[in-house]
Amino acid sequence: MRACLCVPLLAALLHPAACLYNCSSEYERTPDNSDLSVDCGTSIITLEINLCTAQWSGFNASDLALNSKHNTSDCKGTVDDSVDPPVIRYQLPVNHSQENPCRQSLQIVDEAPDPSGPFSTFLSIQSVIITGFIDTPREESGLISYSTDLYYHFSCRYPLEYLLNNTQIVASSVSVATSDSNGTFIDMLTMSVHNDTDYAHPLIVPIDGVELRKNIYVEVKAVNLTGNFYVLLDHCFATPNAYNMSQTEVHDFFTGCTVNDRTTVPLNGQSTVAHFFFRAFRFVQHRNQAKSTIYLHCILRLCEPTKCLELLNACNNRRKRSVAPFGEATSDSATISVGPIYTAREGICFKGVFPHSGNNFVAPEKEEVNLTGLAVGVVFGSAAAVMLVLGGWFAVKKFYWAGGLPRAFH
Repeated sequence: MRACLCVPLLAALLHPAACLYNCSSEYERTPDNSDLSVDCGTSIITLEINLCTAQWSGFNASDLALNSKHNTSDCKGTVDDSVDPPVIRYQLPVNHSQENPCRQSLQIVDEAPDPSGPFSTFLSIQSVIITGFIDTPREESGLISYSTDLYYHFSCRYPLEYLLNNTQIVASSVSVATSDSNGTFIDMLTMSVHNDTDYAHPLIVPIDGVELRKNIYVEVKAVNLTGNFYVLLDHCFATPNAYNMSQTEVHDFFTGCTVNDRTTVPLNGQSTVAHFFFRAFRFVQHRNQAKSTIYLHCILRLCEPTKCLELLNACNNRRKRSVAPFGEATSDSATISVGPIYTAREGICFKGVFPHSGNNFVAPEKEEVNLTGLAVGVVFGSAAAVMLVLGGWFAVKKFYWAGGLPRAFH
């Protein structure tokens, strides 16, 4: 049974707040860090303050407000006395917009990547750090006071670079999410595979696999994410097996400014959606199999619209060394993967492009040109042989009528 805190007369004099809630005597102390809990959600940051220590300090729930917005009712907390101890709960939107009356500080910072992590080859990565505070009103009158001012500071850090991998495509769309001790936007990202230029119809893989050289359309989207960030695909590639960091057999669709000649990137870094499409192929190592499996992966980042534009413009001016062109290792990236996609086996196997194998891609158009040249050569060779036979026959006939042939036999 919790006892009321405001019993001793001296405590009542020093801490004039009304005794509204029953609190254990263990909270008869000044507030500390353990009295504040923070949940960094994808769209809402939830804060909880121990009401008992605030009450013992001489304040009630209405005295505390987000970011000193004491005259704004939306910035006041709500009391939940169903938990022990009771708490004052606040909710603050992650979106840093004018529609947020309790606006917090939002800052984008550059950081060095973890040397042992998936972005170890990146030059830098970015994170967004959201900070704010909850405080009591400052006393403006009088010379002295017997109550302490309360100030609770909080911070949420969200990395902007992600790695989504090893998710298999079954039909149309795949969402991938991970969790960690910090806030993350990763569960707002989806990758889907389509068979049309409008990205409206999901790709249904036939039993025998996708026909070779068929266009496959890939869409990466940030769903219900704050408009502060766009999606920028740094590097998209395919592997014959599920992703791992030591993968050596890799077919690159594009890396930053460098795009494979069988890949097209119509939309990237310009909105919360990115598009690219490529022609279906098969991995050479699957030559003896009825179907070839393809796993798709994209390293992507979320960046502010101006930052995305700056990175895209770096492709047109590589001399701006102050800006690392996207596609190079940075700390705001993540990897999203789908697969496997199955491609059908055909009579002619085309060689895949592998950066470490040195093989060259044999274009189907080149095969057609070689077959056409062979057919033309056969036709002209046959015509020449016929002309040679006819010419010899006419020469023999002329020689005979001139009387030379009988004399030749005597």
